[in-house]
Amino acid sequence: MSSNTELTPFPHRKLAVIDTHFPWKLSGFRYWENREIHAQRPDTLFFATDPHHDTFPTTVYPFSEFQHIAVSQGITDVYCVFLNLTLSLLGLCSLPDGRHMPGSNMAWNIRAFLDDRKIKLHSTLYPGGGLEPGTPIEFLNYAAKHCSTIFTNIDEVLGAIPSSLYYPVVINTDLFAYSPKHPTLPIEVTFCAFNYPRKGFPLLIQAFNMLSEDFHLNIVGDWQDHLHLLTNSNYSYHGLLEPESLRSIYKRTHVFVNCSSQDQFALDGFPTTAAVDAMSTGCILVSTNPRNDRLVLQSGVDYIEVAADAQAIANTLLWVKANFKEALKIGTHGAETINERFDVKNIVRSKLKHMMGN
Repeated sequence: MSSNTELTPFPHRKLAVIDTHFPWKLSGFRYWENREIHAQRPDTLFFATDPHHDTFPTTVYPFSEFQHIAVSQGITDVYCVFLNLTLSLLGLCSLPDGRHMPGSNMAWNIRAFLDDRKIKLHSTLYPGGGLEPGTPIEFLNYAAKHCSTIFTNIDEVLGAIPSSLYYPVVINTDLFAYSPKHPTLPIEVTFCAFNYPRKGFPLLIQAFNMLSEDFHLNIVGDWQDHLHLLTNSNYSYHGLLEPESLRSIYKRTHVFVNCSSQDQFALDGFPTTAAVDAMSTGCILVSTNPRNDRLVLQSGVDYIEVAADAQAIANTLLWVKANFKEALKIGTHGAETINERFDVKNIVRSKLKHMMGN
């Protein structure tokens, strides 16, 4: 389907998307999902509690204008991402025993307005945004009670909310297109993440310091305060990069490493958005799989699972070198899975049918 008419089968309903720091390309899947929502339903209205200024194909209004515009434009449905934003919009930021939802804000409470106008709330509950391994189930129950649709990509939500729907995160598969990798040295290894302790970058540094000049490390993110730990000088530090610049690095990358922690701070979904971006170009994902996720990707087929241990990471990279062509086939298969299961057009089309067809 290619025309907007074909992709908007429920013209009598009107959608608003509410986000926080938006539009912001580095927010990952939310940015690409919202662009595609606009492409498929161009009458959708977008709001930000903290407006940013990256390019976006339509106006993004400040959240303070939501209620006025919702009335004048006949909004019937609202979509948001993350548990803490969902509960903020519902005004359900605390439990009776005093436990508070991290990152929530009662100033964003519009539940009475939504109820009064019979506006349906739909949410994607993704790791982070207040959702972590120890999140009280009562907060998930709040979301389940008040949301018409809940999408997720993790087992915790699927188990706690039987009506929730599994959807992987989306990426721009047109931008991060497949690029064949060649078994030539040095092996290009890339790490891309914001500077958070849970990302496990010191583990990768320890592993990389064990390796020879047959490996070159690309570091993307705000990790300048960790570079002094590198004794292996065969690396390039790129800082924070826009997606278009990342694409050129992934094009020459053989291995993308995700070594997020496997403990109570396992806030990342699997695979992370950055990992999916890299995989779609054919990079071999080496990941700790911190949530023990088996929903889509198979270890040894689509990616290589590794323990959160520096020696294990180094040994895995040495295995890639010793079995280069075999390892690259894993990268190719992973790219095929990503392009089949994580495509933004198909996922958004399906999500819109669930939300707007209710």
